[in-house]
Amino acid sequence: MKSTQLLQSKAYDYLKDLILNDKLEHGVIYSQKKVAEELGISKTPLRDAVLRLEQERYIDVYPSKGFMIHEMMEDDIRETYQIRNAIETFCLKQLVADLDSAEAQKCLIDLRMMIKQQQNLIDTNGSSEEFARIDYEFHKGIVEFLENDAMLHLYKEYMHRIFWQNVLSFTREGRMQETIGEHKGIMAALEQQNHIELEDLLNRHLSVAENINLELIKEKPKML
Repeated sequence: MKSTQLLQSKAYDYLKDLILNDKLEHGVIYSQKKVAEELGISKTPLRDAVLRLEQERYIDVYPSKGFMIHEMMEDDIRETYQIRNAIETFCLKQLVADLDSAEAQKCLIDLRMMIKQQQNLIDTNGSSEEFARIDYEFHKGIVEFLENDAMLHLYKEYMHRIFWQNVLSFTREGRMQETIGEHKGIMAALEQQNHIELEDLLNRHLSVAENINLELIKEKPKML
């Protein structure tokens, strides 16, 4: 029993690591049999790991075919942005409260640097994927300031759900530049310690991204 649980945990960690590090392609069905062979385990512990990842909405299972990266639905997107808004708003309030600390000032420097990196990216190759990765780091940096490992772990899991939708959203003409403007607005309100404006700007920033993502999934062809 213990051996089976260890193998299931091994398979779960292996697949989740592939997902979180973007080593599995979207729209591709992966064979459970082949993955089990790669890991050198039987199909049973792999199946249990796959079911667990399906429950956590990392993957979708297609009976007799295999599994693929979970396709985002409207409820996924709404839930994700609600969680993000709650966590980021709380963390920004803590950042404002400690704004005079050395840790907070370093956080501000890092956030400003990421905005510059985003602008430099637009001025050079304009890669929506690279822009999305910097965008992820910008928002994660706000959460990391709190040094709450449990909250950061939860945030990372939800943020991953939306990453590839954001990559697509940044292909829309002007959206990357708009995002930089929104980030700068958040930074200005943060530095001025304007709680009300800060919360409003963050809410609007996330709402725009949420609405774009909701439009994108309606345009995307459904898998058969």
